[in-house]
Amino acid sequence: MRISVEAFVQDGRTRAAVEAMREDVRMRRSQVRVHDGGLAAAPAALGRMDSPDLLILESDKRSEGMLADLDTVADFVAPETRVLVIGIEDSIALYRQLLGMGLADYLVGPPSAGDLLDAVLRSGSAETAQNLAPLIAVLGVRGGVGASALACNLACKIGHDISGEVALVDLDISAGTAAISLNLNPRQSAADVMSQGDALDTTSLDRYLLRYDDHVMLLGSTAQLDVTFRPPSDMMESFMNGLRRQYDAVILDLPRQWTSWVRDLLLDASAVVLVVYPDLSNLRDVQKMGAFLTEKRSGANPACVVLNKVGMAQKAELAPKDFEDVLGRAPVASVPFEPVAFGQALNNGEPVVKKGASKAFLRSMDQLVDSLKLEMKPGTRAARKARKSLLGSLLPTSKKNTAKSG
Repeated sequence: MRISVEAFVQDGRTRAAVEAMREDVRMRRSQVRVHDGGLAAAPAALGRMDSPDLLILESDKRSEGMLADLDTVADFVAPETRVLVIGIEDSIALYRQLLGMGLADYLVGPPSAGDLLDAVLRSGSAETAQNLAPLIAVLGVRGGVGASALACNLACKIGHDISGEVALVDLDISAGTAAISLNLNPRQSAADVMSQGDALDTTSLDRYLLRYDDHVMLLGSTAQLDVTFRPPSDMMESFMNGLRRQYDAVILDLPRQWTSWVRDLLLDASAVVLVVYPDLSNLRDVQKMGAFLTEKRSGANPACVVLNKVGMAQKAELAPKDFEDVLGRAPVASVPFEPVAFGQALNNGEPVVKKGASKAFLRSMDQLVDSLKLEMKPGTRAARKARKSLLGSLLPTSKKNTAKSG
């Protein structure tokens, strides 16, 4: 989330809560400033600054005095600024009155750091997150575990399951394989697209992505060995949000490299899929990665661990229970090793989930999709198609024919 926050506090515990909120990784792109003096001091300070995206005001007065001070502040606040008030009265009537006046939220102070952060995330992201589709990051914790093939099959499955359009983005700029898996020939990669900078818009996004079928669009890699891919954080965020507004879901095939932009995408994603082979080195690495994501993605869905290529070396492999004992939760799916099916699919340029997959593979993909807990956003293409389909089923036959002929 990228917002500006001005907090006017009175209680030392509230100041501590604001400072803790500022250090949370989810606020890393936001500017948060703390001022003493509370609500009463806000008008004078706001008169000397631009109105922020979010204003936090703490008052030690009862309802009538607090409402009078709020009325004074209103002259210095832009209409689009969201206001969060911290007061001393635990009153449902006051809460409803404040929300009826257009305030974003009301907390009884002093709030805990967690309660304040939750309120700020709700207030600051309510509008921007409304029309964003799920962003699913897929990462192999070690090389050769099959994360790219899994990401490709996942995009195909989700797109067909929701009867919508999924964007698959191959961010392994120098060695990505998604285009080969889908038998497509991209002329431009994500590095080329993001070099457009401010000129990039929704029309441009549609032009750069290649269509695989009715449900999957690809932004692939062109194997650019001489390109250093270091996109600025704000550009990457803008690019991903553009895709999330255009498509029903976005699947990221991330390279196995620890850079600031890979880290940011893992932290911003709606869901993270960590792909591992069931051996000791993978268990060590996924334990470290899982611990990092659990700490930094506090409050978000935990990363989904998928065992891939299960059965490739059966006698040497660890069991799912071994991963559960170390990670504290079981892998969400165990994908069987099926070299013939995957080899034929690669030669044919299609995901194995479309043709040739075993029942065990399809069952593991169902388990993975279920674990992601996808929530479709209103206004996405899948939702529009669903409404259109429902409308068509309700129309009389004569009107259906008229609509088709029109």
